[in-house]
Amino acid sequence: MLIIPMGTDAPIYHWPKATVAMIVLNTVLFFLVPPHSHHVDEEGNEIASATLYDRFALTLGDGLHPIQWVTHNFLHIGIGHLVGNMVFLWAFGLVVEGKLGMIRFLLIYLLIGTLHGALTQTLLLRSGLTGSAVGASAVIFGLLAICMVWAPHNEVNCTWILWFGFRVFVNQFDVKYVWVAAFYIAEQVLGLFLSGLTGRAAVTELGHLSGALWGTVIGLGMLKLKLVDCEGWDVISLWKKNRRLAKDWKRRGEQLDRQKKAERAPRHQVTAGRDGGDEFSDEDRAAAASKKLGKLIDMGDYAAAISFYDRSARTLADWPPAHELLDRIKAMHARKAEVDSLPLMRDYCRKYPESATKMRLKLAQVLLRDRQKPVAALRVLAEIPEGTLSGQLEAARVGMIRQAEKMREDGVLELEGED
Repeated sequence: MLIIPMGTDAPIYHWPKATVAMIVLNTVLFFLVPPHSHHVDEEGNEIASATLYDRFALTLGDGLHPIQWVTHNFLHIGIGHLVGNMVFLWAFGLVVEGKLGMIRFLLIYLLIGTLHGALTQTLLLRSGLTGSAVGASAVIFGLLAICMVWAPHNEVNCTWILWFGFRVFVNQFDVKYVWVAAFYIAEQVLGLFLSGLTGRAAVTELGHLSGALWGTVIGLGMLKLKLVDCEGWDVISLWKKNRRLAKDWKRRGEQLDRQKKAERAPRHQVTAGRDGGDEFSDEDRAAAASKKLGKLIDMGDYAAAISFYDRSARTLADWPPAHELLDRIKAMHARKAEVDSLPLMRDYCRKYPESATKMRLKLAQVLLRDRQKPVAALRVLAEIPEGTLSGQLEAARVGMIRQAEKMREDGVLELEGED
């Protein structure tokens, strides 16, 4: 059976010019620098001769040769070796170049190959092995590892072809990059274990794992340095999102009893005034409510704070004013309580629509990132008047719309009426 990667559903922002160029270059060099390391003299006897292939392949167990760290990535031992590598170069280069563009992709391509060559030649320097290693497969494993880091839940579309007698069966299937990476990396680890870490077979697995190692390091490094935008679907963002959701559910469970107790409390307390007998005025009660709300937020008791806010907002007219509500929202955001602040943000957008443009963007972001609510986020984004955002904020709005639509296409379930 033959499996051919054809395309991907990952967001692509650059046409893969460099990926195609690398496929062409590898193919041309296969014919210009063929894998032959012997010649025949006039009498027909085979003689040793150092060809270009021998000079630029990665020599094993015979010193360090920095030029070979680069050149061996462009040589192949046979047509099957070449075709197999180029097919998967297309599948993984498509995603990496699609996010980075041509120049940065080429730099990463050469960096992975060079680091792999240096590591492999250094590790096998005193191994006693002879011969050489060639091929782009280490770079391809590096690109696969980057896909695993940047787009684990995106899928590669594959076509499989099966010959059975005189019949040919063709079909398609999709598989996530994280599972592709897990399968091939596990296969190399198993092969390295079965080979006993010695012999020529181990060199292949070692080279592939070396490429995957450097690809993982580069992929994670570029994420941490914010040199690539994965729109929140990379492994770091997904891990943080899952961690926030787990902490949120735990905190909500711990605060459930206090929330119920707060809901059973009187709506407001009537207190005697200074002269003994007069009730507090509406202004006094509003000020007291604002003070108590701020205190609950400062204490980190967000469930009680939201419950108290709901009761007070129903009983006090025009409370809280815009500046106080905005200050409470900012205070909760400063304490990483963005999910808990959703009722306050929604009320701000409803009560003060003329000054709520940026608040709507933040509300939509929290609904998408933390609550997995694409439909609710799209409703909020639709309320932003056209032409009211700057270039950067407009780009953020468009990106969130695209993310929400992608989540809907992926079948994210959302109960109508929530958020």
